[in-house]
Amino acid sequence: MLEWVIDTLLSLRHCCPSFGSNGYEAMTRASSSDASGRVVRPRFIWRLLFALVTLLGAFLYVSLISLGGYLLMLGFDAEHPQPQRMMALAGGGGILLVGLWLLKVALPRRVSPVLVDRDR
Repeated sequence: MLEWVIDTLLSLRHCCPSFGSNGYEAMTRASSSDASGRVVRPRFIWRLLFALVTLLGAFLYVSLISLGGYLLMLGFDAEHPQPQRMMALAGGGGILLVGLWLLKVALPRRVSPVLVDRDR
């Protein structure tokens, strides 16, 4: 088991040149490669992570709004007892209000830029 861990860690050395070295070696190596040519940074992984987090946030927001709508529908259903209907109406209304507030907070205040004249 220990040999497998050591082999795995040693195989990571080609992916991350600063792995297992001190910061000074990594800085000198980075500065020498900057002078010789363009350094390619792993931006794709961060773009992919941003897209995944955005999709997850949108999914959770749609789920929250759907839960509020479902509770409101249950509140208007006549087959359930009155206390349960009132709780569903209150919960659904509260969830929809929180969802609308989150939407208001997340959207920008102005869509177009505003020109400010500082001469006055």
